[in-house]
Amino acid sequence: MSTDPSVEHVAPTEIREGDVIEDPVGNRWVTVHAIQLSSDSASGSYSFYGTGPDDRVTFNGSESVTRQK
Repeated sequence: MSTDPSVEHVAPTEIREGDVIEDPVGNRWVTVHAIQLSSDSASGSYSFYGTGPDDRVTFNGSESVTRQK
């Protein structure tokens, strides 16, 4: 885990529109403009969308998300 004080690791349920989250696969940061939940919030997956056509980051309910403070 990172010790960078400008980021925090949170559950997908804590992400809100306007948050800036890390896309670990794309190695970039995405500003969340829309959120979609698949299945139920405990075991489902969360997709976070930015403004671009490739701005989608998906996490399952048990993964942590890196968010800028």
